[in-house]
Amino acid sequence: MRGFVLLVGVISLLGQGSLASDYFSSITGLEELLHTEQYLTRELRSKVNAFKTALQQLEGELSSIEKEHTMAATDTENYLTNPVNVYRLMKRLHTDWSLMEDRVQLMAAEMNFNATREYGLSYPSQEDVEGAALALVRLQSTYKLDVAQVAQGILNGVKYGSDMSWQDCFELGQQLFEMEDYNNTKVWLRESMERLRRHSSHAHSQQTPTSGPDTLTLNKMEATAKSLFQLGDFDTAFELSQRVLQFDPKRIRNWHLGDKGTAPPEDIDDGYLPKHTDSYNLSEEFAQYEKVCRGEVHPIARQELRCRYSRGSHPYRYLAPLKLEEHSLDPYVATYHDMLSPRKISQLREMAVPRMRRSTVNPLPGGQHKKSAFRVSKNAWLAYESHPTMVGMLRDLKEATGLDTTYCEQLQVANYGVGGHYEPHWDFFRDPNHYPEEEGNRIATAIFYLSEVEQGGATAFPFLDIAVKPQLGNVLFWYNLHRSLDKDYRTKHAGCPVLKGSKWIGNVWIHEVTQTFARPCDVFRDHEVSLEYEIIK
Repeated sequence: MRGFVLLVGVISLLGQGSLASDYFSSITGLEELLHTEQYLTRELRSKVNAFKTALQQLEGELSSIEKEHTMAATDTENYLTNPVNVYRLMKRLHTDWSLMEDRVQLMAAEMNFNATREYGLSYPSQEDVEGAALALVRLQSTYKLDVAQVAQGILNGVKYGSDMSWQDCFELGQQLFEMEDYNNTKVWLRESMERLRRHSSHAHSQQTPTSGPDTLTLNKMEATAKSLFQLGDFDTAFELSQRVLQFDPKRIRNWHLGDKGTAPPEDIDDGYLPKHTDSYNLSEEFAQYEKVCRGEVHPIARQELRCRYSRGSHPYRYLAPLKLEEHSLDPYVATYHDMLSPRKISQLREMAVPRMRRSTVNPLPGGQHKKSAFRVSKNAWLAYESHPTMVGMLRDLKEATGLDTTYCEQLQVANYGVGGHYEPHWDFFRDPNHYPEEEGNRIATAIFYLSEVEQGGATAFPFLDIAVKPQLGNVLFWYNLHRSLDKDYRTKHAGCPVLKGSKWIGNVWIHEVTQTFARPCDVFRDHEVSLEYEIIK
C-alpha cells in the first residue's frame, strides 16, 4: 500500500510546472528532461513489478519509453538533437505522464491514500511543448519536409530515430489547433488517423488485442472534430469523427456532423484568420530566405572571388598566413578557416553553459528585453578579458581584418537547438539610441563557429544568395556598414533553422568609432546601391 502511494506521488509531480523554462530554445538543459523521465521510468518500473496484474496496460507503454532511453543512452547528444525525439520527450512529460497519473488514481480509487509530492525534478512548461511543436512545423515548412516522413523519424531522407505514434501525431495536431495554426493542424491530424488505421489493421490481421484510444483521448478527438466542423474544415472533421465512432459507436447520440459540405452555422466568421499569420512570413523576401536555406539558389559565380592565403595586417601572418574564402566582395563577406582549435572551443562552451539564458530581441535603451519566436536560441555574454582564449580571439580577428577591436560588445555565445533559428535581420542598429555615441554603430560582424551542424543551421544572406554552413573553428566575417558608415541593407542575414544537430556560435560585433584609418571612407558616399534592399517586398 505504501509503495502504491509513493508511485502516485511521483507521477503527481507532473503538471506542477517547470523549475526552469525555455528548454525548447536550446540543447542546453534538455538532458535534465531526459534525466527526469529516466527517474520517473525507474520509479514506475519498481512499482509496476509489484502491481503487474493491475497495471498491465501501463506495462506496454512503459516498455516503449524504456526503449527510447536505451537509444538515448548510446548517444545522448545525437538523441537530443533530433527534433522528433525532442517533441516526443516534451509531449510525454507534459501530457502522457499526466494521463498515467489519472489512470493510476482511477485504479486506486477504492484505496484510502494521500498522494505525496516531491520537488526538484525538471519538467517542460506549456511554452516548451508549444515551442517544440512550432519547431517541428518550422522545419517542415522551411525545408519542405513530408509530414509522413517526419512522423517516421526521417529528416531529408535520413532515418534518425523512432517513429511517432498515432497519439504523438494527434497531440501535435491538437496543440497546433489550440495555437490556431489550422493548416498544419489538418496534416498532422490526418497523419494521426492514417497511423491509427494502420495500427488497427495490423492488430486485426495478427488477431491480437489492440489498444485503441482511451476515454480521455476519445473526448479530445470528439471536441477537436466539432471545432473543426464549426470552422468549416468538414473533411478533417468528418474523418476524425468517423474514427471516434469506430471505437465508440454510442457517441453518435451525442452529436451529428451532418452531410459533408453542409454550410457552417451563420454565426461563424468566415473571415477568421489564424493568429500566427505574419505578413513578413508571406513576403517574397521570406520565401527567398527559405530557398537559400534549402540550397535551391546559389550566388552567381564570379572570377574575382578566390580561396587564398591572406597575410592580414600583422608581420606574423607572413609566417602563418590565414586561409581565406571570399563569398562576396561588395558587400564584403568572407570566411577565415581554422581560426579556433577544438580545445579552445571546448573552453568557451564550458564557460558559457552556466550563463545561458533565452535569447531576446533588442529593445530601446531602458526597455524590457523580450522573447520572440523570431529568434529561438539561448545565449551567454562573456567578457573578453576574463579568459586568454577570448583575448586571443580578438587579437586574431584584428590581425585578420585590420580593424581596431577596442570597442567590441562582449562575446555572445549562442546555442540553437533543434528547430532553433534567427529570422532575417540586420546586425547594425537602425536607431542611434541603441548604441553609445562614443562607440558608434556595428561596423562589422564576426561569427566564430563553435560546432558543426549535421543538417540545417546555415547562415543565410537572402539578398546575396549565400548560405554558409557552420564548420568547427571557422569565422564568418562581413561589414554591416558602407565605407561612408551608412547602413548596408544588403547584409540582412539569418540563422536557418537547425534540422538535425546543435549549433554553437560566438558572435563578435566591432564598432565603428576607431576605424578611421583601418577602413577609411572613399571620396564619395557609396550607400545608394543598397537603399532598395531596405524595403520588404
